[in-house]
Order: sequence, then structure tokens, then C-alpha cells
Amino acid sequence: MKKHYTKYIVIYLSPALLIFALIYLYPLLSVFVTSFTRWDGYSTPVFIGLKNFTKLFAMPAFHNAVKNTLIWALCAIFIHVPFGLCVALVLSKKLRGWRFCRAVFLIPNIVAPSAMALLFVFIFKPDEGILNSLLRMIGFTNAYNNWLFNTATAFGSVTMIWLFYAAVVTIIVLSDLLSVSTELYESARIDGASPWQIDRYINLPLLRKAMGACIIIAVAAVFKKFDIIYLTTNGGPGNATMTLSVMMVNAITNTMSYGYANAIAAVLVMMGIFVMGVCNRVFKMGKSAYE
Repeated sequence: MKKHYTKYIVIYLSPALLIFALIYLYPLLSVFVTSFTRWDGYSTPVFIGLKNFTKLFAMPAFHNAVKNTLIWALCAIFIHVPFGLCVALVLSKKLRGWRFCRAVFLIPNIVAPSAMALLFVFIFKPDEGILNSLLRMIGFTNAYNNWLFNTATAFGSVTMIWLFYAAVVTIIVLSDLLSVSTELYESARIDGASPWQIDRYINLPLLRKAMGACIIIAVAAVFKKFDIIYLTTNGGPGNATMTLSVMMVNAITNTMSYGYANAIAAVLVMMGIFVMGVCNRVFKMGKSAYE
């Protein structure tokens, strides 16, 4: 009987596995293979061993990009995801107007990242920017700071563009919360549990897997975040907002160093695999939410 089912499983999964191999697996393997070569994207790759990685790890810009990427990952884990969780917990109470608030909270995700980046370029402009104009209105007469091109403020300014737009996290968590049986809440209320205790002892434990998934999604989004940074600061001033994704694209567009760029991509992939492994272990993604 098992062999009979195995045959059909293989037949039904074969198209999906073939598409995955052609669209994802082959390019991914190509990245790792060509990371050990000197390649301009046109000519035949020339094997050079670990020279791309040696060059990469010796560059101060790479160290700064890794630091920025990891800081943004930590911001995603400890600020972005918890903020989305808190919004979902509030919306799950179904207070008056909760559907309207949910719709409004999702609006920024409709805007393309490139449009969002250009919007914040105008917000952070030194002269006619909205932020400096508001600061001058409330009494800061010398508020002409160039937020995106000042080393002291560029990193924080770029971070604020995406940090609190946690609609994806909110939707994932809210869908899990709304699927919890109301009988469980009623039993807790009969036993005298407060709304805070219900969230602490019922909702949060049941949201373990959803939170793990949200962290993986958020950190992956940070690792590949490119358009917002490229269109606002392009990693500047200096390397203040440089990330591995921007560094990788710059290596391609400026010097046509595809092998070197793929070495950066290989490091980025390994970082992503490490984060996924940690999340799977911490949040016990393979186990039931009740275990």
C-alpha cells in the first residue's frame, strides 16, 4: 500500500520539483560555483579559488555592511515583529472600527518600495522637507539637517522608512489569533483571567510558530532589502548605510565583477540559512503549537 501511494506522490510532486530545480536550485548552485571564479558575466568564468572571499573579508566596507545588515536584522526581530504582534493583539479584540484600522495599517504595503523611498527623500530634505519644516514650526529654527546624508542620522533615517511597516507580520499573527476557538477564551474568563493574562498565557504560546515564521520573513526581507537603500542613500554617506545587497549590486554595475558579487551573495545566503536554523530551533517550528 505504501509503495502504491509513493508512486503517485512522486508523479504529483515531479512538476513542482522540476520547476524548483530550474528556477531556484540551479541559479543558487551557480552563485556558489561562480563565487570561486573571476567572471564578468559574458566570458567564460576562470577559477581563482578563494581570492574573491579573501578580498571581500579584507574590505572595511564589507565589515560595515555586515554590521549594518545584522543591526537591521536585530531591529526586525526585536522591534518590527513585536510591533506587528502588538497591533495584531489589539485588532484581535475587535474593538469599534478595528476593520478600518486594519485596512489603514495595510495601505503602506500597497505602495511600491521605490515610491516609498522617493517619498521619504522628500520628507527628509534639508530645506523644504516635511520633517525639518515641522521642527521649525515648533521652535527649532535651525532645523535644516540633511537627514539622509549626515553620517550621524543616515542610518536611523533609513531604518525608520521600513521599521514600523509591519503589516505582513500583523496579518499572519491576526489570522492565527482569529482561528483560536472562542471557547478557550470563555473558559479563561470564567476562571477569572484578565485580557492581559489571556494574551500572556494563551495567545502568545499559541503564536509560537507564527512568530517564528514572521521573524524568518522579516529577517529575509532585511537581508535582501535593496531598493529603499539604493534610492535614498546608495549605502552612503561613506558606508554608513551600506548593506550586503547594495554592495553586491554595486560590484556588478560599477565593475562588472559577477564572481565577486556572487561571493557576497553566497555570504548572504549562508547568513539566511543560519537565521532559519536558529528560528527553527528556538521556535520549534517542526512541532505542534500545543507541544
